[in-house]
Amino acid sequence: MSTDQAKYNPFNRGPFPVGVITQNFHDPKRNRTLPTEIWFPATDEFKNKDFEEATKDKYQIGDISLSQNAVRDADIREGFYPLIVFSHGHGAHRRLTSHLCTHLASHGYIVAAPDHLGNTYLDLLTYREHTQKGMPPNTAELSRQIFMNRPSDIKFIIDCMTSEKVKIPLKMIDVNSIGVAGYSYGGWTILMVASSDSRISAALPIASIGGNSPDLKESNPLSDILNLDWKHTIATLYLAAQNDTLVDVRSIYDMFKRTLEPKLMVVLNNADHLHFCKEAESTHNLIKQHPEIFFGDVPLSKKIKEKMPSFDILCSAEEGHAYLQGLGLLHMDAHLKKNSDAIEILSGDVYVFMTDHNVDVFFVESY
Repeated sequence: MSTDQAKYNPFNRGPFPVGVITQNFHDPKRNRTLPTEIWFPATDEFKNKDFEEATKDKYQIGDISLSQNAVRDADIREGFYPLIVFSHGHGAHRRLTSHLCTHLASHGYIVAAPDHLGNTYLDLLTYREHTQKGMPPNTAELSRQIFMNRPSDIKFIIDCMTSEKVKIPLKMIDVNSIGVAGYSYGGWTILMVASSDSRISAALPIASIGGNSPDLKESNPLSDILNLDWKHTIATLYLAAQNDTLVDVRSIYDMFKRTLEPKLMVVLNNADHLHFCKEAESTHNLIKQHPEIFFGDVPLSKKIKEKMPSFDILCSAEEGHAYLQGLGLLHMDAHLKKNSDAIEILSGDVYVFMTDHNVDVFFVESY
């Protein structure tokens, strides 16, 4: 490892404080307005304020009070930054993985994440309430709408972020360096967009649905429609959890095998699906205790209650965060910034690099 590379540590927070704004983007074609969180490098006057309790951003999701390591309405730092658009998972919200988004922003990226309306946590609570009152939604039609809206949402946000519609000065956004990242259903979402949008150079699907596992007994419509035979080059890093209760890791490997090079897959040992959320333990426990909120009263909910392990026998939330932040930044630095240290690490022995930083990965498929 070179002396310069030794100084490069993708696990550490970046040199910039992080600011955040929320902007509503309206799509007139679909009559759909998407609340979108935008994180960015802030000026030095906000240094450390993105971590201080009194100044970091606070928000509510229903009756749950949360925070993120960013300063609301901070001043953006002068610069020219690559763009990353993030897609949240089923029944989640745009800030669920803010620890990754703020980490990237602290290293000199602009990151945007919309709420996929109709498929957020608050939407699921509403559907559950209506069902309990004897007015259940049409689940087939709802699923169809979500299926159609999700990729269109991400493409629309890329359009907005590369136009004069965005509140951040467009001269600060490198429209020729665009990445996408997505978690769970969001992983499938960004892969769908990447298949048809030549502006995208790097993709980061995290615990993504959309692949086929050997145990699958019927056709998977998400997999059937997913075209991974791309006509343009997109570097793709698949991240997965070894003990994922919700997504069979073999189905992620199926997608990996179908994806064109350059590609990489790294699996976090002794981790479950929710290790990639900012509030990993509490989110894990919520889904284990109340899976019916997210999936309805179906056999999957019963399986989750019976099969999902207690969080305390899995790897720590801190290790999950380091895995996601470190590898996520490495991937974007290598392919959007052409950072030579990141390229060297990803082209070398990733297993050794990760274990040297106390992150236990059990399977690495290299470029």
